[in-house]
Amino acid sequence: MFQKTAAIESSNMSASSKPFPAMKGGCICNTVRYRLLTAPLYCYACHCPDCQKLTGSAFGLFLSIEAYNVKVISPTPPTFVKRQKKPGAFDVTAECPRCTTQLWSHGALGALAVEIRIGTLDFPALMEPDVHIFVESKLDWVHLPEGTKTRPRFYDMRQMWPKSSLKRLEICMRRAEEEVEKRRSAGLKDHQGGGEAPGAAEEVATEDGGGGEGEKTPTAAEFGVEDDEEYEKRFREMEKALQERLERLSLKLEEGDDAEKKAATCTPSAETDA
Repeated sequence: MFQKTAAIESSNMSASSKPFPAMKGGCICNTVRYRLLTAPLYCYACHCPDCQKLTGSAFGLFLSIEAYNVKVISPTPPTFVKRQKKPGAFDVTAECPRCTTQLWSHGALGALAVEIRIGTLDFPALMEPDVHIFVESKLDWVHLPEGTKTRPRFYDMRQMWPKSSLKRLEICMRRAEEEVEKRRSAGLKDHQGGGEAPGAAEEVATEDGGGGEGEKTPTAAEFGVEDDEEYEKRFREMEKALQERLERLSLKLEEGDDAEKKAATCTPSAETDA
């Protein structure tokens, strides 16, 4: 679905296009409902043994999207649960507090971009995978359509994602860095007695223009369970990782732009050939 993701992106950014459709999802019991505010960054199917065990199925289906582009539209927000999947490996998932359906989780980018369980969407068929990964552990009786993009293990998003998604990710990382600096400044002022630091959970607008507990950003709801020391430590680590990723992404985008310019300059014209 590489072409499909890029097409969704293109139509969504078109000046004459309508707003992104109300793509909604939720848990089994309908207690928690959410909406995607824009097209996904990328969609993929994972055939690794961990996903097979966690889903109890042949593979997992996920879409990557910025956390701030997931809007909770139900009065009840999801519960964020941190579990140790393997020794030293922790996972944070957003679940319904009633039926415990897992709606999304933090992925390779931590809390910046979440991995939505495609099966929790109201119309999951719209999100065809761009790539199937860990096909080395794919079940033998699972047959993929001819021409399907596959990777034996994990994939490199810098090589696979559309350029528009990489640029969105860069914006996401910059926003996260700004948030880190804002929280750090607010914490310093609070420590010095200069005022009360803002709450960890920031409300976002509801569909009817109001606010509410169910409309807090997914990442903000998770941040609220940490104490100041743990929060600061985690964000120091995140800040360092973000800077490294930003540098790599910027280099990748610059290389792509330079290659396009070079190709356009070096392409001989038909008149010259004649």
